[in-house]
Amino acid sequence: MPGPRYFVTSKIVAGASVALDADDARHASTVLRSRPGDPLTLLAEGIAWEADFASVGSDGVMAVARRPSAQQGGELPAQVTILQALTKGAKFDDVVEKSVELGAANIVPVICARSESAGGENRVARWRRIAKAAAMQSRRRIVPSVAAPVSWQLACEAAMPRALALIAYEQAECATLAAALSRFAVGTPVVIAVGPEGGLTSDEVALTRELGAHIVSLGPTILRTETAAAVLLAAVASGLGWW
Repeated sequence: MPGPRYFVTSKIVAGASVALDADDARHASTVLRSRPGDPLTLLAEGIAWEADFASVGSDGVMAVARRPSAQQGGELPAQVTILQALTKGAKFDDVVEKSVELGAANIVPVICARSESAGGENRVARWRRIAKAAAMQSRRRIVPSVAAPVSWQLACEAAMPRALALIAYEQAECATLAAALSRFAVGTPVVIAVGPEGGLTSDEVALTRELGAHIVSLGPTILRTETAAAVLLAAVASGLGWW
Protein backbone atom coordinates (compact mmCIF):
# COMPACT_ATOMS: atom_id res chain seq x y z
CA MET A 1 0.00 0.00 0.00
CA PRO A 2 1.47 3.42 -0.95
CA GLY A 3 -0.09 5.16 2.07
CA PRO A 4 -1.12 8.84 2.24
CA ARG A 5 0.39 11.45 -0.08
CA TYR A 6 2.01 14.66 1.15
CA PHE A 7 3.57 17.55 -0.74
CA VAL A 8 6.91 18.86 0.50
CA THR A 9 9.04 21.78 -0.57
CA SER A 10 12.46 20.18 0.07
CA LYS A 11 14.43 18.57 -2.71
CA ILE A 12 14.29 14.77 -2.34
CA VAL A 13 16.97 12.16 -2.96
CA ALA A 14 16.96 8.51 -1.97
CA GLY A 15 17.60 8.13 1.74
CA ALA A 16 16.83 11.76 2.56
CA SER A 17 14.98 12.65 5.75
CA VAL A 18 12.08 15.00 5.06
CA ALA A 19 9.91 16.94 7.52
CA LEU A 20 6.18 17.36 6.87
CA ASP A 21 4.75 20.84 7.34
CA ALA A 22 2.72 21.54 10.46
CA ASP A 23 -0.74 20.89 8.98
CA ASP A 24 0.32 17.66 7.28
CA ALA A 25 2.15 16.50 10.41
CA ARG A 26 -1.01 17.08 12.43
CA HIS A 27 -3.05 15.12 9.88
CA ALA A 28 -0.59 12.22 9.85
CA SER A 29 -0.26 11.98 13.62
CA THR A 30 -3.74 12.92 14.85
CA VAL A 31 -6.13 11.94 12.05
CA LEU A 32 -4.35 8.94 10.53
CA ARG A 33 -2.47 7.96 13.71
CA SER A 34 0.53 6.99 11.60
CA ARG A 35 3.42 5.15 13.20
CA PRO A 36 7.14 4.87 12.39
CA GLY A 37 7.57 2.38 9.57
CA ASP A 38 4.18 3.07 7.98
CA PRO A 39 4.38 3.85 4.24
CA LEU A 40 3.56 7.18 2.65
CA THR A 41 4.19 9.00 -0.61
CA LEU A 42 6.14 12.26 -0.75
CA LEU A 43 5.73 14.64 -3.68
CA ALA A 44 8.32 17.23 -4.62
CA GLU A 45 9.14 18.94 -7.90
CA GLY A 46 6.44 16.92 -9.65
CA ILE A 47 7.89 13.53 -8.65
CA ALA A 48 6.29 11.02 -6.28
CA TRP A 49 8.58 9.11 -3.89
CA GLU A 50 7.92 5.99 -1.86
CA ALA A 51 8.75 6.73 1.77
CA ASP A 52 8.29 5.54 5.35
CA PHE A 53 7.46 7.49 8.47
CA ALA A 54 10.63 7.77 10.56
CA SER A 55 9.21 9.59 13.59
CA VAL A 56 5.73 10.74 14.53
CA GLY A 57 5.33 12.99 17.54
CA SER A 58 3.93 16.21 18.93
CA ASP A 59 7.12 18.03 17.92
CA GLY A 60 6.79 17.07 14.24
CA VAL A 61 6.77 14.25 11.73
CA MET A 62 9.76 13.01 9.73
CA ALA A 63 9.81 10.62 6.79
CA VAL A 64 12.60 8.87 4.89
CA ALA A 65 12.43 8.78 1.08
CA ARG A 66 13.20 5.37 -0.46
CA ARG A 67 12.77 5.47 -4.25
CA PRO A 68 10.68 7.16 -6.99
CA SER A 69 7.21 5.65 -6.99
CA ALA A 70 5.94 3.49 -9.82
CA GLN A 71 2.55 5.17 -9.30
CA GLN A 72 3.33 8.75 -10.14
CA GLY A 73 -0.25 10.05 -10.41
CA GLY A 74 -1.77 11.94 -13.28
CA GLU A 75 -1.12 15.27 -14.95
CA LEU A 76 -2.61 16.61 -18.16
CA PRO A 77 -0.26 16.59 -21.16
CA ALA A 78 -0.50 20.38 -21.51
CA GLN A 79 -0.45 23.17 -18.95
CA VAL A 80 -3.93 24.60 -18.39
CA THR A 81 -4.48 28.01 -16.81
CA ILE A 82 -7.92 29.06 -15.57
CA LEU A 83 -8.79 32.77 -15.64
CA GLN A 84 -11.92 32.94 -13.48
CA ALA A 85 -13.83 36.10 -12.67
CA LEU A 86 -14.32 36.59 -8.94
CA THR A 87 -17.60 35.26 -7.59
CA LYS A 88 -19.92 35.90 -4.68
CA GLY A 89 -19.39 34.25 -1.31
CA ALA A 90 -17.64 30.89 -1.26
CA LYS A 91 -18.36 29.96 -4.88
CA PHE A 92 -14.75 30.55 -5.85
CA ASP A 93 -13.78 27.78 -3.41
CA ASP A 94 -15.66 25.35 -5.65
CA VAL A 95 -13.98 26.74 -8.77
CA VAL A 96 -10.54 26.09 -7.25
CA GLU A 97 -11.41 22.61 -6.00
CA LYS A 98 -12.95 21.35 -9.24
CA SER A 99 -10.35 22.96 -11.48
CA VAL A 100 -7.57 21.26 -9.52
CA GLU A 101 -9.37 17.90 -9.58
CA LEU A 102 -9.68 18.16 -13.36
CA GLY A 103 -6.00 18.94 -13.90
CA ALA A 104 -5.55 22.73 -14.11
CA ALA A 105 -2.01 23.90 -13.37
CA ASN A 106 -2.73 27.57 -12.61
CA ILE A 107 -5.78 29.44 -11.35
CA VAL A 108 -5.97 33.22 -11.66
CA PRO A 109 -8.81 35.12 -9.93
CA VAL A 110 -9.79 37.96 -12.25
CA ILE A 111 -11.42 41.31 -11.58
CA CYS A 112 -13.88 42.16 -14.34
CA ALA A 113 -16.16 45.15 -14.81
CA ARG A 114 -19.13 43.16 -13.46
CA SER A 115 -17.38 40.86 -11.01
CA GLU A 116 -17.23 40.91 -7.23
CA SER A 117 -14.58 42.75 -5.22
CA ALA A 118 -11.17 41.16 -4.82
CA GLY A 119 -11.34 40.63 -1.06
CA GLY A 120 -8.24 40.29 1.12
CA GLU A 121 -5.17 38.09 1.45
CA ASN A 122 -7.11 35.67 3.65
CA ARG A 123 -9.25 34.62 0.66
CA VAL A 124 -6.17 33.83 -1.43
CA ALA A 125 -4.62 31.86 1.44
CA ARG A 126 -7.83 29.82 1.75
CA TRP A 127 -7.92 29.13 -1.98
CA ARG A 128 -4.33 27.89 -1.83
CA ARG A 129 -5.19 25.55 1.02
CA ILE A 130 -8.13 24.24 -0.99
CA ALA A 131 -5.88 23.73 -4.02
CA LYS A 132 -3.42 21.72 -1.96
CA ALA A 133 -6.15 19.55 -0.42
CA ALA A 134 -7.73 18.94 -3.83
CA ALA A 135 -4.34 18.05 -5.33
CA MET A 136 -3.77 15.48 -2.58
CA GLN A 137 -7.25 14.00 -2.98
CA SER A 138 -7.01 13.73 -6.77
CA ARG A 139 -3.47 12.28 -6.70
CA ARG A 140 -1.85 15.17 -8.53
CA ARG A 141 1.94 15.41 -8.69
CA ILE A 142 1.93 19.18 -8.22
CA VAL A 143 -0.02 21.71 -6.20
CA PRO A 144 -1.51 24.11 -8.77
CA SER A 145 -0.78 27.77 -8.21
CA VAL A 146 -3.49 30.22 -7.17
CA ALA A 147 -2.56 33.81 -7.94
CA ALA A 148 -3.64 36.99 -6.21
CA PRO A 149 -6.55 38.68 -8.02
CA VAL A 150 -5.62 40.80 -11.05
CA SER A 151 -7.54 42.79 -13.63
CA TRP A 152 -9.03 41.11 -16.70
CA GLN A 153 -6.65 43.00 -18.99
CA LEU A 154 -3.50 42.08 -17.07
CA ALA A 155 -4.55 38.44 -16.72
CA CYS A 156 -5.33 38.07 -20.42
CA GLU A 157 -2.19 39.86 -21.59
CA ALA A 158 -0.03 37.68 -19.35
CA ALA A 159 -1.60 34.30 -20.14
CA MET A 160 -2.98 34.36 -23.67
CA PRO A 161 -0.01 35.04 -25.97
CA ARG A 162 1.39 31.78 -27.39
CA ALA A 163 -1.46 29.77 -25.82
CA LEU A 164 -4.68 28.24 -27.11
CA ALA A 165 -7.02 30.65 -25.32
CA LEU A 166 -10.70 29.76 -24.99
CA ILE A 167 -13.25 32.31 -23.75
CA ALA A 168 -16.60 30.93 -22.60
CA TYR A 169 -19.22 33.33 -23.92
CA GLU A 170 -22.98 32.91 -24.02
CA GLN A 171 -23.28 34.71 -27.36
CA ALA A 172 -20.76 32.48 -29.17
CA GLU A 173 -22.02 30.36 -32.03
CA CYS A 174 -22.42 26.60 -31.64
CA ALA A 175 -19.54 24.34 -32.70
CA THR A 176 -16.99 27.08 -31.98
CA LEU A 177 -15.30 24.96 -29.31
CA ALA A 178 -14.67 22.07 -31.69
CA ALA A 179 -13.27 24.49 -34.27
CA ALA A 180 -10.93 26.03 -31.70
CA LEU A 181 -9.67 22.66 -30.46
CA SER A 182 -8.79 21.68 -34.03
CA ARG A 183 -6.05 24.33 -33.88
CA PHE A 184 -4.36 22.85 -30.82
CA ALA A 185 -0.70 21.91 -31.27
CA VAL A 186 1.04 19.44 -28.95
CA GLY A 187 2.86 21.25 -26.17
CA THR A 188 0.86 24.45 -26.47
CA PRO A 189 -0.46 25.82 -23.16
CA VAL A 190 -4.23 26.15 -22.83
CA VAL A 191 -5.99 29.11 -21.25
CA ILE A 192 -9.64 28.89 -20.18
CA ALA A 193 -11.31 32.20 -19.32
CA VAL A 194 -14.71 32.60 -17.66
CA GLY A 195 -16.47 35.87 -16.98
CA PRO A 196 -18.55 36.95 -13.99
CA GLU A 197 -22.20 36.29 -13.15
CA GLY A 198 -23.19 39.44 -15.02
CA GLY A 199 -21.25 38.40 -18.10
CA LEU A 200 -18.27 39.89 -19.89
CA THR A 201 -18.57 43.35 -21.39
CA SER A 202 -18.12 43.88 -25.12
CA ASP A 203 -14.80 45.61 -24.42
CA GLU A 204 -13.55 42.63 -22.39
CA VAL A 205 -14.48 40.24 -25.19
CA ALA A 206 -12.87 42.53 -27.78
CA LEU A 207 -9.60 42.53 -25.82
CA THR A 208 -9.40 38.74 -25.94
CA ARG A 209 -10.06 38.75 -29.70
CA GLU A 210 -7.16 41.19 -30.14
CA LEU A 211 -4.96 38.72 -28.24
CA GLY A 212 -5.94 35.87 -30.56
CA ALA A 213 -8.36 34.08 -28.23
CA HIS A 214 -11.20 31.89 -29.42
CA ILE A 215 -14.72 32.82 -28.27
CA VAL A 216 -16.49 29.50 -27.66
CA SER A 217 -19.95 28.23 -26.80
CA LEU A 218 -20.66 25.78 -23.98
CA GLY A 219 -23.97 24.67 -25.42
CA PRO A 220 -27.55 25.91 -25.55
CA THR A 221 -27.98 26.43 -21.79
CA ILE A 222 -26.54 29.24 -19.69
CA LEU A 223 -24.16 27.95 -17.03
CA ARG A 224 -23.35 29.57 -13.72
CA THR A 225 -19.93 31.17 -13.67
CA GLU A 226 -18.68 28.72 -11.02
CA THR A 227 -19.72 25.80 -13.28
CA ALA A 228 -18.32 26.99 -16.59
CA ALA A 229 -14.58 26.52 -16.00
CA ALA A 230 -14.96 22.89 -14.94
CA VAL A 231 -17.26 22.17 -17.88
CA LEU A 232 -14.90 23.78 -20.38
CA LEU A 233 -11.85 22.04 -18.94
CA ALA A 234 -13.63 18.69 -19.12
CA ALA A 235 -14.68 19.40 -22.72
CA VAL A 236 -11.11 20.30 -23.66
CA ALA A 237 -9.68 17.17 -22.02
CA SER A 238 -12.21 15.00 -23.81
CA GLY A 239 -12.05 16.81 -27.14
CA LEU A 240 -8.25 16.61 -27.30
CA GLY A 241 -8.18 12.94 -26.33
CA TRP A 242 -6.55 13.50 -22.95
CA TRP A 243 -9.18 11.28 -21.31
